[in-house]
Amino acid sequence: MSESYQRIRGAIDSAPIFDVHSHLGTGGQAQARTLADIVSYHWLATDLACAAGRRFERDPRKEPEEYLREVLPYFPAVRNTVNHFALMHILRDLHGLEDRTLTERNWERVDRSVREHADDPQWVPSVLDRANIRKVCTNDHDIARDEAGRYVPYVQAEYLYVPSVAHHLKHIGGPEQALPETAEGLAAAIEARVARLVEKKVRVLHVWAPGTWIYRATEPQQIDPLLKRLLAGEKPSKEERDLFASFCADATAGAAGRHQLVVQLFHGTLHYAERGPASYWNPEFLRSLTEHFARHRETHFDLFLSTRIPSHEAVSFSRIFPNLHVSGAWWQGFSPSTLTVFFRDRLEMLPNTAWNAYYSDGYIVEWIYGKLPVTKNRLAHALAAMVDEELLTLDDALEMGPQLLYDNAMQIYKP
Repeated sequence: MSESYQRIRGAIDSAPIFDVHSHLGTGGQAQARTLADIVSYHWLATDLACAAGRRFERDPRKEPEEYLREVLPYFPAVRNTVNHFALMHILRDLHGLEDRTLTERNWERVDRSVREHADDPQWVPSVLDRANIRKVCTNDHDIARDEAGRYVPYVQAEYLYVPSVAHHLKHIGGPEQALPETAEGLAAAIEARVARLVEKKVRVLHVWAPGTWIYRATEPQQIDPLLKRLLAGEKPSKEERDLFASFCADATAGAAGRHQLVVQLFHGTLHYAERGPASYWNPEFLRSLTEHFARHRETHFDLFLSTRIPSHEAVSFSRIFPNLHVSGAWWQGFSPSTLTVFFRDRLEMLPNTAWNAYYSDGYIVEWIYGKLPVTKNRLAHALAAMVDEELLTLDDALEMGPQLLYDNAMQIYKP
């Protein structure tokens, strides 16, 4: 490694971390109970199933030992993947594994180590402290109440932002609220729902919008007749779904801006029937949203990409819309080569105050911990390469690493 990399990596390793998106505590589980909980994380499980050429039959929660025996033969085939790299960082650092991968000879010892911490209430904060992770966005509001200040609550707000069918309307207003029958009433219901979320200390709206959605600026008179048809149970066309979702997106984004909530947008992945998510890029998705960003200049948007194809275009949009940030890397975007593209695009084109580097998408604390070294590695390499290419001074690079891992997110998310 170059001297530049070593110096920059040292600064990054000592920096505080803000994880701008996790699912920590989902389903009431914030830490691994068995080794199977770690191994079955869906990013890694997809790699193992690909190596096996089939889906696994055992349930990792109900049959952890049987699940482990079923997947163990396929670990040699995934040793080259980024998810395996993260897994081994977890198992080496937290559970003392020194081997190259999991095998029939070592898994029981690692499993015993995991189980020793399964009921330890200090395990989650201790692992976060070990990684110097100061802030974590999470959709588990119970855990956010457990430790004041560390957790930043968000809600999955697709039902507000991109609703496409009538039953979403009941969720918007709540079970005791009358269904809105006009566009004006719908916008008021969305505003009221956002206000209630703020009362619950929510800071972020999570929006996994359909990749096929095309935003269109709308007016209330376009929505009134469509809303009546939806309430009557009629099935809208693709164009009508886009129109309805666009109206709700504007209402929600406006409310988010007034209440100072960040809107997290996800793009680059599409579910293919029962097979699961894979990379997908719709060029009109982002291009259509530029008008949305322009309409809501007081609202902060944070965009997560899971494919490298739109990276340059997304960054160019972020340059002209100061309220649009492009952060982290989602799903298939979380690979070393793609992170390199993401980070170089952002470093070369954006002010160093305009984006955030780390995003874990971890469901348990072990994966929040395990994925951080990948981000640190790629960020240090990207900065060091710019220093070695005489595009950046070493002193500037040393300042930027900690800023991209913590300071910027604190300014954007205002926890």
